[in-house]
Amino acid sequence: MTDKIDFNDTNIVKYYQIEETDLLDEDFHCDIDEFTEYYSLLCLNDVRERIVHAYVIKINDDVAGYVTLAMAHIRPDATKAIEAKGINENVPALLISHLAVDETYQGHGVGTALLDFVFLYLIPNLKNRAGCRYVMLNPRDDEGVRQFYINYGFDYYDNFKSDKNSDACLYDLKSLPN
Repeated sequence: MTDKIDFNDTNIVKYYQIEETDLLDEDFHCDIDEFTEYYSLLCLNDVRERIVHAYVIKINDDVAGYVTLAMAHIRPDATKAIEAKGINENVPALLISHLAVDETYQGHGVGTALLDFVFLYLIPNLKNRAGCRYVMLNPRDDEGVRQFYINYGFDYYDNFKSDKNSDACLYDLKSLPN
């Protein structure tokens, strides 16, 4: 595989929404066992139960990565930083519950391509159907992963929830152009 992937080449790169009747490719292997197991064992059930919407990116018909989205909310007492933003009620958010890249494709821009897909195609279609102010995720305890999301434009908050030791990244959709 070449280091440079043209994500605009629709002959090579395709995005698909995982449907209830799909059979998932068992060849997906992420360097995080939990994400590999989620994809192969739980993702399809969560789609069927309408817990998440899931999407894959295929490169030359190989599953290169996936992302799952769910609705969430941010509580006003989540963290002092949220309180400082003047949020005084529950705020709807889109949760990126999983974003994983197959080991073969890591370091080739697939994670960024998945986020671009979420922000350029999915969120604009959702804005007319559901009120949502933030995109949020809970990054795993890995400085490189946190930095990846910060470089994309997310704000990082450690100890996000006052009742749990949980970190979060938030992207304020208000900053997106209309």
